[in-house]
Amino acid sequence: MDTYQQRYTAHQQRKKGQLLRLMQARYSERLFSDKEIEPEKLEKIFEMIQLAPSSCDRKAVHVVEIKDRDDKAFLGGVLVGGVGWIHRANRILLLFGDRFAYKENLFYMPYLDAGFVANQVYLTCGELDLSCCFVNPNIRNVHYPFFDQIFLKEQDWVFCGAMAIGYKDES
Repeated sequence: MDTYQQRYTAHQQRKKGQLLRLMQARYSERLFSDKEIEPEKLEKIFEMIQLAPSSCDRKAVHVVEIKDRDDKAFLGGVLVGGVGWIHRANRILLLFGDRFAYKENLFYMPYLDAGFVANQVYLTCGELDLSCCFVNPNIRNVHYPFFDQIFLKEQDWVFCGAMAIGYKDES
């Protein structure tokens, strides 16, 4: 094997295992800085979301991007798993499953597909040096009408969870 082929082979070996290292380094971050996420990074996240696998290739998980301060504060008060911290994320991605697409399979299928979307967000954020955290879809019953009015509007969707994303607070 010549020198060039040796370098190429060594390069290919270095590339192997990158996904495994990314998966091993993944963790949920709840402390975010005020730094704005660059538009190209947000575009990449949404591009990778489109590549997430889904049951029967439905692609029926809708992602709603939340960046408004008041909306984030509201979510910080109603998402049981995000109380006290989620409002500090630069962006919150709400994951909804379309009831029409899942028909009789609402029990678990939208949540399964949303899980694949969440995993795509985790891996993409890791690659882009962003932090993220999944927030379960638990909302107290008294808050559901307000959540529906603000975020669902007239959509026939089921809320499957949220992803808080941003830069880690290093302080």
